[in-house]
Amino acid sequence: MDGTKAAELQIIATGVYEHALHDLAAAFAARTGRQVAFIITNAGGVPAKLDANETADVVMTSSTGIDSLAVKGRVVGATKVDVGGMRLAIAVRSGMPAPDIGTPDAVREALRAATVASIDPHGGGTSGPFIDKLFSRLGIADEVRARGVLCATGADVVRAVACGRATLGLTQAAELIGSPGIAFAGFLPDDLQLVTVYSAAVAAKAKLPAAAADFIAFITGPDAAGRWRRSGWSAAA
Repeated sequence: MDGTKAAELQIIATGVYEHALHDLAAAFAARTGRQVAFIITNAGGVPAKLDANETADVVMTSSTGIDSLAVKGRVVGATKVDVGGMRLAIAVRSGMPAPDIGTPDAVREALRAATVASIDPHGGGTSGPFIDKLFSRLGIADEVRARGVLCATGADVVRAVACGRATLGLTQAAELIGSPGIAFAGFLPDDLQLVTVYSAAVAAKAKLPAAAADFIAFITGPDAAGRWRRSGWSAAA
């Protein structure tokens, strides 16, 4: 197989996949000779890219997002495979002490004491609306929002914390674990948690549908499981 750009597998995925996916794509390329290129966006950006006829062989977003895209004819529903479940977590700037987040009360106090970077509830990200409701549920919405930093993606959350614009970041764990400039503080307690199942499918207009199916099988196979776990993923429900 040649290594030209035309032979590259094209992936459109949400940011929660990014860290693990780049490593797994390198392993896939080493095994198959097929290079992989990425467009990383948020959950709202995935259908927008497809609607704009962006080239894609594999689409990776939430399970409900894949189902919606299948209804619209943007992905092949029969090729859908669950990748795993993802929880929300908190991080601080590298070198700063991690807050106590072991209980809902502890989380409330940690958020009240911080400048919080989180996903904009109106920006198309998966976790934004849930986090917005979480602040209200904890009774701290007004004070957290007054000095918070709203972000379009988890990568923006990381940058806000790493550069000091925010003192605490709240987003999907996989977007925090291993990111430079920040320290992972832990997952939200179960009582406050959102677990989102994420999935992959072959794009309806895939130029390389067989390779796309092979890639999905590779990243959801047993050889890839350890890499997902190191980024905070759990087995799909």
